[in-house]
Amino acid sequence: MTTSVEYIPVTPIEYPDEDGKPVAEGDLQRKYLLYATDVLQIYFQNRSDVYVSGNLFIYYEQGRPESVVAPDVFVVFGVENRD
Repeated sequence: MTTSVEYIPVTPIEYPDEDGKPVAEGDLQRKYLLYATDVLQIYFQNRSDVYVSGNLFIYYEQGRPESVVAPDVFVVFGVENRD
């Protein structure tokens, strides 16, 4: 008995790290974002399981690159604090 298997090529999913749109922040907004990030990093400095950052893409649905947000500032609990 012969069994045939259909080969279906798998295209890798690409998660972009930019959206091609210009950044619409001015100096004052940028200063607020940096201040908020710095204050939160200081607040959580003794916790190795808290990550603080901002202006990064967060893909919230695996396999769907269009399911993305880029918050100004965010805090993630329960992960290693590293770049």
